[in-house]
Amino acid sequence: MDPSRQRALEEQLALEFVEAERLRATLMAVGFTLGFIITRFVFSWISELPLQGESSSFLRISSVISLSTAVAACYCWFSRLYVSRHIATKQQLPRFFLLTNSAIEVSGISLVLLLLARTAGPAFAVSAPPVLLYLVVIMLSILRLDARVSLFVAITAAIQYIALAKLLLPQDAHGISGTLFESPIPIYLRGGIITICGAGAATISQDLRRRLIRAAESVVERDRTLAMFGQHVSPKVAERLLREQAGQVTETRHVCVLFLDIRDFTRFAETRSPTEVVNYLNTLFGPLVEVVDRHGGIINKFLGDGFLAIFGAPFSDGKHCLSAVRAALDLVQEVDSLCSSQRIPPTRIGVGLHAGEVVTGSVGSHLRREYTVIGDAVNLASRIEQLTKIHGAQVLASDAVMTQLPEGEVAAEKLPPVQVKGREAPVQIFKLA
Repeated sequence: MDPSRQRALEEQLALEFVEAERLRATLMAVGFTLGFIITRFVFSWISELPLQGESSSFLRISSVISLSTAVAACYCWFSRLYVSRHIATKQQLPRFFLLTNSAIEVSGISLVLLLLARTAGPAFAVSAPPVLLYLVVIMLSILRLDARVSLFVAITAAIQYIALAKLLLPQDAHGISGTLFESPIPIYLRGGIITICGAGAATISQDLRRRLIRAAESVVERDRTLAMFGQHVSPKVAERLLREQAGQVTETRHVCVLFLDIRDFTRFAETRSPTEVVNYLNTLFGPLVEVVDRHGGIINKFLGDGFLAIFGAPFSDGKHCLSAVRAALDLVQEVDSLCSSQRIPPTRIGVGLHAGEVVTGSVGSHLRREYTVIGDAVNLASRIEQLTKIHGAQVLASDAVMTQLPEGEVAAEKLPPVQVKGREAPVQIFKLA
């Protein structure tokens, strides 16, 4: 992928990462809000129980936890609002905000532990459930898809936790009441676990980011290939050939074949330069291709002064003959419109329609393949198009097409059966325009 396209992709992904940051802030805000509601309900219920001497200590702890969850919820909602404003203005989040926000979240947990130490004792604080919030913040940092931020969160959490424990426990650890759980061993173990979790979160974050970028690059490249391929064949065909393995997209289908030819094109090209001829064809074929696409057909190939269109392959709704007839009539009207607006010189076209079984698929060699249709129906449609010159018509359709139309759907003039080159039996044709 070229550098400019790579930069554009990175910028787009950066905006997606902002969305992930809002999700992370939302999860934390909702979690702390629910935590505040639940803790207030539980503590209110427990406070009514006869706890005797432990009642005052419990009330102090419950007040600290309730206040902490309320403050944390407010901060997270404010953080979410800040991120949402960046999303609204399609701005990336500065790395300074991510690091600062992470430091504040970790410091908030440490502050809660410090308050618990003042109310319930240091031994309880360094092993209380709020310590697990360090791991929650680390795991949620994965959503930022930035390994450095995850490592920063883990290292900051480990340093603050160990420093807080060393600040609170020395006098108890060496005193009479000192226990193994108050010694430095479990403190360092917890700090190590926090750091290891951070390393794991950083690895996962980096892997997810790499996979996301690779997937995005694959989608962009596929869209680019489809866009380029779709300029040479129908987008429907391009989509199918890219989805399935080349050489295996071969099947027999009932289709309606449309041949279009520009009348007196050779004489027109003789008096024009190649550039004028190409400009004329581009101006003419542009709207005509849109007509075919609008009616569900595909342009199988351009024939210099015309094209071959297929209705009913590679996909069909069962009304491909009707769609082809409507497309043929609209093609005539579109050419008349281009001529009346003087976008092109006076032009007449001839259109031949025939329906039948054909083999559709990708044919060729391993060096070059082409999606095409093969069968007698294609040859006969070409012959019918040539008959438009003899009968002074712009659109001729075979009996095989007309029998597939709803009765009275299209006004048609039945012409005498004609003998077509390469066929023994005469062919019944109808003049539609």
